[in-house]
Amino acid sequence: MRKITRVSIIVILLSTMLLLSACEWTLTGKKEAAVLAFSETVTDNLFNGLSANDYTVFSRDFDSDMLERVPATDFADLMKEFDHNLGNYRSRQVDRVTRVDEFEVVYYTVKFDKEEKITATIYFHSDRSIAAFGLESDKYSWSAQ
Repeated sequence: MRKITRVSIIVILLSTMLLLSACEWTLTGKKEAAVLAFSETVTDNLFNGLSANDYTVFSRDFDSDMLERVPATDFADLMKEFDHNLGNYRSRQVDRVTRVDEFEVVYYTVKFDKEEKITATIYFHSDRSIAAFGLESDKYSWSAQ
């Protein structure tokens, strides 16, 4: 009887942990195209703002939490950090589109002057605002999550 109880508890705990963990699904076809139909314009704003050193354009599509995590008062320092570590933004290419919980997530391979292969990850709400943004490479990591 004692073994059955232990096994049952272990199974319940493992099942609960699995259910509580974030599940990620790769989107393809029409679902991927629907996300990219809005995300590309939003992502253009983000990277155009970086290129122009323009906080208003950079943050145009941030949700309220992102505006708090990356406030206008910190933008000059952020730009100095990006300039020092990455250089100018050059281009991006969609790597994959996924769904994580309630977010659509687009992963890009991005080229900067000093970093040829950076992964940019952008989390979008259903209202198309940016919930999180991060940059990651072997040499550099930054995120506003």
